[in-house]
Amino acid sequence: MLREGDKNKDKSPGKVTPIAPYRDNLEEEKPVRAPVKGSLDELLVHMHRVRETIPVNRQLREELKLRLAELQDGRETTGFHDATGTAGENKTGFHVRYLLWLVPAVLLLAVLCWMWWSVTAPKTLEAGTTKEIRSFWLEDRPLEFVCTPQMQGVWVIRNGQLLFLNRYGNNTGSVKPSGEWSFTELAMTRTGDKLALVRQDERGREEIIAAKLPFSLPEDSAVETLEKVLSRAEVTVKAGPGEGLSGIAWSPDGKVLAYTISVSGDAQKIYLLGEEDEAPVCVGPGKHPSWSPDGSRLVVERAGDKGQSELWLTGPGNGKEIFLGEGGCPVWSAQGYLAFIKVNTTERVLTYQPDGSPLFSIRQLQDEIRTLNLKDVSSFIQEEDRSLLPGDSLLLAPETGPGADELNWLRSLELEGVREPRTLLLNRLNNYDNLNFSPDGKSLLAARRSGGTVTLLKVDLQERLVKGGEKL
Repeated sequence: MLREGDKNKDKSPGKVTPIAPYRDNLEEEKPVRAPVKGSLDELLVHMHRVRETIPVNRQLREELKLRLAELQDGRETTGFHDATGTAGENKTGFHVRYLLWLVPAVLLLAVLCWMWWSVTAPKTLEAGTTKEIRSFWLEDRPLEFVCTPQMQGVWVIRNGQLLFLNRYGNNTGSVKPSGEWSFTELAMTRTGDKLALVRQDERGREEIIAAKLPFSLPEDSAVETLEKVLSRAEVTVKAGPGEGLSGIAWSPDGKVLAYTISVSGDAQKIYLLGEEDEAPVCVGPGKHPSWSPDGSRLVVERAGDKGQSELWLTGPGNGKEIFLGEGGCPVWSAQGYLAFIKVNTTERVLTYQPDGSPLFSIRQLQDEIRTLNLKDVSSFIQEEDRSLLPGDSLLLAPETGPGADELNWLRSLELEGVREPRTLLLNRLNNYDNLNFSPDGKSLLAARRSGGTVTLLKVDLQERLVKGGEKL
């Protein structure tokens, strides 16, 4: 036994008890056994050897820990260092920036494609609301009218005088010509700065007068203002003996006046008169001249071989002339649409014979307002293949259907017991006198004869894209 003092002596501070004898005794008492093949001990030994053979990349371990912490916190960095210490790009941030640029680019490309297609795609005009402005008693001459540039009203010639109709169709006054003259036709520039009038005296002599207008005619005092302006009008053209003047039209820039001279027993010819003191220039036969939007060409009405009205595209000098088709009273809008009147012969079958052939039918002439898209005049003129000419489209046509005349005619044939084919010829339907576009091209004014009156109509216009021959 050890004494108490010996125990305290052995446990004194600073004394280290060697562990080697105890370790040696443990190794001797418990010898290491070889691990059983396929056991967990063998796997642990193998992993221990791998651990000692391959050194640990502490830098990579720290960076992986840092990256894991950033992902858990929801933070994104612009880059990180790989195991070799080189900077790598944050692919997630790159994709985000790529998408932020891609979406606006796709939207911009779609807008540009739509704008290009809207400009180059074929278009046509479509009639909207039709409104009757005012009706008048018929006269020997067609109804002549012109719309003011600011859409404040319409100037109309009636009984040799100028009537001003406000935007509601009310007559606010009239301008009477001086002396023995009476007005027959009028034309106004698109900007409203000039007015030309054809006047005739009691002996049948005709002349054209022109006057400059103020920037805007006040609606409440338009008549008084125009009377003062016409008192200072200048005579620009005088017709010779036996000559008549008609079809006056200003060029888009207001510098050239086109008009028609007709001679008894001779064809009608169109002349151009400029601002300078130059002689008028003849551009060939025709009437109702209408200027293209750029002022380089004219569309005129001529008589065909069978007496039908035809439209021809012509111009000053030795310009190329192109036949456009049948029609009359052409007017060319600032947007490039040509409107004209075309007379068609319609035939409706009311009853049939047992073998399917027509028995009783109706034949009638009717006027239609049609349009032709002539925006690109230069390429149209250079086109050699006439089969590629753009076709016209219907703008306004009368509604046809069985009426009282047809029903009474059928009743009389039935009472008489008629069984052989018969055709009833009816009066002309929708007899249009004249056409005129508003300065902005958003409406068309037309004069329509019906019975003993003539009605001034206003047709709202809408532009539509055409795809595959159908309106969009």
